[in-house]
Amino acid sequence: MVVYNELVAITAGAGLIGFARFLTRLIRGKSIESEGWAGFFGVTGLLLLALGLHTTVTWPFGGDGFEYANVAFGQPAAGFGALLLFAAVYLWRQRTPFADDPDAAGATALRALKPISWFIGALGLAMGVLAISFVRFQLGAAPPEEPISGRFGHLPILEALFLGGLWGVVALGAILFAVAQLADRAGLLLWAARAWVVGGVVFLLFGALNYYTHLGMYFNIAHGTSYLW
Repeated sequence: MVVYNELVAITAGAGLIGFARFLTRLIRGKSIESEGWAGFFGVTGLLLLALGLHTTVTWPFGGDGFEYANVAFGQPAAGFGALLLFAAVYLWRQRTPFADDPDAAGATALRALKPISWFIGALGLAMGVLAISFVRFQLGAAPPEEPISGRFGHLPILEALFLGGLWGVVALGAILFAVAQLADRAGLLLWAARAWVVGGVVFLLFGALNYYTHLGMYFNIAHGTSYLW
């Protein structure tokens, strides 16, 4: 089984943290280096869109009941990647306004995000339903060959609660962002950013840890070893 959810997780984490930071700077009227942010959103968006679409249409997670991972990981990654690419294109095109009048450009950027808020809210709703599904069906338990997390595979509710909570935090941020934009409740934007920072940090750490646990799992399977840590 060839998967790449490690890269998806750390890229999603970086994207969430970065967008939250960018949004906070917009709200507080701080300067925006448009070209730099466009590059950041372009790199993270391209990776997430490409890997998310590939997961969505080819279903590399297969067998042993892991098919759900194609839906839970691939589709949100593709959607988030497309949103980040939108931000990259917008910021690249607005290089001159951000350089000449950053305050006006920042206010315009917040208004420009209103239409896309419908899709952000829709993704948030989907992430929320996925969060419930993780817990309801106790999805996400690691196989016994996987170090660290595999030691708790006989208690599937633990990883289900972790993944459900993580997806839920990101969903909360997306829904708050959509409500803030579409209902003109600007005070909620900072709360959306805070939720995304929390979710982004956890995604980043979770993805980094998976490089260790997944390599250990492949090693255990290939060599018949039983490394637990």
